[in-house]
Amino acid sequence: MIKNAVLLRRVSTVMQERDGNSLQNQSEMLTQYCERKEMTIIKDAEIVESSTRGERKKFMEVIKFCQQQRGGVALVCLKTDRLFRNFKNYTLIDEMRKSGQLELHLIQENLVLNKDSKAGDLTILGLNVVMAQNYALSLRDNVVYGMDYSVNQGRCMSKAPAGYLNIRTPDGKAAVIIDNERAPIIQKLFEEYATGLYSVKDMMKKCKEWGLVSRFSGKPFDTSTIHRILNNKFYIGEMLYKDQWHKHNYETLIAPALFKTCQDIMHGRKPEEPKHFKTTEKPFIFRGLITCGECGCMVSSYRKTKPSGREYVYLKCSHFKGNCNNPQVNENVVLQQIEDELKNLSVPQEIMGYLKADMEKIINRQNEAHNREVKAIRKKYDDCQDKIKRLRSLLLEGYITPEEYRDMNEDLKNEQYELEGKSELLTEADEKFSIAVATILSLGNNAYKIFQSSKVETKREILHILLSNLKLQDRKISYTFRKPYDYIKSLNKKIPSKTEGIAIGDA
Repeated sequence: MIKNAVLLRRVSTVMQERDGNSLQNQSEMLTQYCERKEMTIIKDAEIVESSTRGERKKFMEVIKFCQQQRGGVALVCLKTDRLFRNFKNYTLIDEMRKSGQLELHLIQENLVLNKDSKAGDLTILGLNVVMAQNYALSLRDNVVYGMDYSVNQGRCMSKAPAGYLNIRTPDGKAAVIIDNERAPIIQKLFEEYATGLYSVKDMMKKCKEWGLVSRFSGKPFDTSTIHRILNNKFYIGEMLYKDQWHKHNYETLIAPALFKTCQDIMHGRKPEEPKHFKTTEKPFIFRGLITCGECGCMVSSYRKTKPSGREYVYLKCSHFKGNCNNPQVNENVVLQQIEDELKNLSVPQEIMGYLKADMEKIINRQNEAHNREVKAIRKKYDDCQDKIKRLRSLLLEGYITPEEYRDMNEDLKNEQYELEGKSELLTEADEKFSIAVATILSLGNNAYKIFQSSKVETKREILHILLSNLKLQDRKISYTFRKPYDYIKSLNKKIPSKTEGIAIGDA
């Protein structure tokens, strides 16, 4: 065992100082561990930064220090999610471990990993990272639910297009207003293009003559920018968020009829969509997950109805870069290939026993975080209701006018509606985390049956957890198992009964 130790203590935010994993508590536990193991602490690294966002500069400084130590060093950490919550930095640390430069001690998980570690321990670490990653993503979803709700209420959460200005109201809220200087030029752009006498390039030149320039660079707009303006539905009351159009509450610049005329002129030069393409609101299993092995474009899904009335889903290259010879394929053919692989994917029982104990800790932490947020939302909702009751009493007693009552009551009700939206999105985030848990546990039983019996959205979550780099070529699907499922796959092939004695590097 390496005797020189580097302590790594991390919290994601200052708020985490309030829980049992504060920097001070971590310091005491890690120091006591090193004393028991008779290890000399040569560096104590204290980090307050996220393990899932940004460059992690402080973390990389610690790793660089470890690389500079001759004879190797032990990196001592409380548990997996204090070190990383995804595989972004995993490869670097694993290479240092394989070379003997680094020994990894995760004290709460009772894991010591070095160049001689067995496949079982390394697979457990990999699955711990998967669980920690899904836990982190679940909490991230809880953070962004406010943005989702704001968009559903018609509020813009991004930079408004030319002709509008993003501002802050006196109470600090974001808003969008008409840019009186450039809005008339945008309107003129649509009106001139709608005549059908000018191309997009012509309109680019006209806008330059009219003085339409970027507010940031001061340069005239190029052809691609003019093209985006003419296709932007924000001008008729819709905004793009997460690849979907939502109604917004701001003043419109362009009449819908004028916008449609411009669209007809612009897209009337393109070939009509084949008649067998049928648009639908139903979700597709592989939407946005597969690229074409021939040209690299995204593979799109579409429904086709046969003369018999039966409906089928086909996968086909989007041909974004031009014609492509990669043939289309029935979705069921691709599904069958993936299901055949899942039939033979399972976690060895001896590993699953250790894993379940670690998963239970992660699940408990997630449940505690979820319950805290639910209680906070419920308390705010009840506080609003109490205020509404007091308002009614004040109105009856004549302390406030009916107009004042209506205004204040409306504000409180809007806050309650927003809290209800947050609660709903919090439930959705918790459901995604549950899918991740069920997916990992299913590998110890029967991943194939779980996948086959799931709904489309659950299948998509499972595929996202298990696979990456999906490519379609000549009606065959290829992919890479995400870590640590690549390890599990190799274990299933190499080890008939026990995993002990086989190093991951050999699998």
